[in-house]
Amino acid sequence: MKHVKTLMAVSLATVMLMAGCSTNSSQGTASPKPTASTSKETASNKPDISKEVKLKMYLIGDQPKDIGLVYDEVNKMLKRDINATVEPIFLSWGDYLQKYPLLFATGEDFDLVFSANWIKYGEQAIKGAFLELTPDLLNKYAPQTMKEMPKEAWEQAKVQNKMYMMPASTKDFSMSVVGVRGDLRAKYNIPELKTINDFEKYLEAISKNEPNMVPFDESINANAMFDFMVGTEFTPKVIIGNSLVSIDLKDKSGKLIDIVQTPQYLEFAKKMADWNKKGYWSQNALLNKTPVKDSFLAGKSASMAGNIQDMGLGVTAANQKHPEWKVELFDLYNGKATYVNPYIGNGMSINANAKNPERALMMLDLFRNNEDYFNLTTYGIKGKHYELTADKKIQALGGTDSGYKIDSGSPWGWRTEGLIKPLADQPKEVAAIKAAWTKTAITNPLLNFVFDTTNVKNELAALKSVRDQYRNPINLGVMNDSVEAVVKTLNTKYKEAGLDKVITEAQKQLDEYVKNNK
Repeated sequence: MKHVKTLMAVSLATVMLMAGCSTNSSQGTASPKPTASTSKETASNKPDISKEVKLKMYLIGDQPKDIGLVYDEVNKMLKRDINATVEPIFLSWGDYLQKYPLLFATGEDFDLVFSANWIKYGEQAIKGAFLELTPDLLNKYAPQTMKEMPKEAWEQAKVQNKMYMMPASTKDFSMSVVGVRGDLRAKYNIPELKTINDFEKYLEAISKNEPNMVPFDESINANAMFDFMVGTEFTPKVIIGNSLVSIDLKDKSGKLIDIVQTPQYLEFAKKMADWNKKGYWSQNALLNKTPVKDSFLAGKSASMAGNIQDMGLGVTAANQKHPEWKVELFDLYNGKATYVNPYIGNGMSINANAKNPERALMMLDLFRNNEDYFNLTTYGIKGKHYELTADKKIQALGGTDSGYKIDSGSPWGWRTEGLIKPLADQPKEVAAIKAAWTKTAITNPLLNFVFDTTNVKNELAALKSVRDQYRNPINLGVMNDSVEAVVKTLNTKYKEAGLDKVITEAQKQLDEYVKNNK
């Protein structure tokens, strides 16, 4: 995700910013020739749905307990509306990095898949993983989406001037926030958190006074602390996957920077080594695949961090079941530059080898634009997982014991601004933080740049091995040598893997992009 969970990542959808410009096939979204076989048409020129089809859909996230109940209801509606059913399959947060590329490499039989820039949408598209979504296909099988989608979203979804994704139509922040136990913060006289140093004081107090609690149960997917300590300095858009070669979005020149070689990264590495030594997270953190929010909600840890949507839901769930915790949410950027994610931060693609691409597009059109489908997949079953208040807000039911918490079904790929509803018990901090980020948000056309990796595929594979072996331990401060030596080794290994060649290729493409988008 930039960061998968902050991916998600964010994370993931906001309810603050409005979208919804009209789009149609005359806007140059892709080449006019369909690449999927078109189904038979009825006399009324509508798609022929006489044959029942069973769709398979891959999503990223941990499968909720009541997924079967929810999709039983979804499938009743799908059978009625388009004579289809769908099976959702989840790639967990702990495994998706390894399993996602294998879906395409092994020729897995499926129809739809979550796609996003933070899981190499452009790279996978260039490899031929996804079906090209032409205007003809979209106008015929997803007409409501064509009307609703902002033109900019379609433009961002282009790879080599072709589209392979139906993006979400919401604008999301990828910035992180932290959630803490307000009762413990007050108990140990820690002021409200405004900076990473304030958060460190809280972790120190927990470490010294709560021996049965992990201060911050971080895992192998650790990214939030990098956001707070380094991301605020560079506001980075990572260009080269598995490295930290980025552009600073405050700079529109398109000049690449390798964050690993900066003083800020060295300071981050030193801080993580110090936190690891002080026991702010488990000594088994490199093997830990439990989401940090889950550990917090289980009462095992005293803090959590991630995208604001996920953390806001976590605060709500915690305070429903444990009001005595008085859980709070804090923004540690302290007024520094922020940015809004591209639309392609969340989306859905069709497998290039899908047997039923037309029906898959019809299903997505319903998920995105029909309120009944949207509510089911996002909020669950009305009366069991949520209720609508008199003022049309979502009241989640069941707290941490709910079998289908809000967003737990991983519906980010079909986010539509007009259908997202406010939450009845959303923490008050969420709106305030989003408003602050909106004021400091910067724009840069380079957010839409997609790196064509065709010429450097082997080098990128080697960079992944370096990241897994040498950079992930730095994120958690796990080091057997001095910090300076470990960071130097990381840089050396990146160079040996061919990073300089990839940088040269990326910079050439960026320079061309800047020239053509002035």
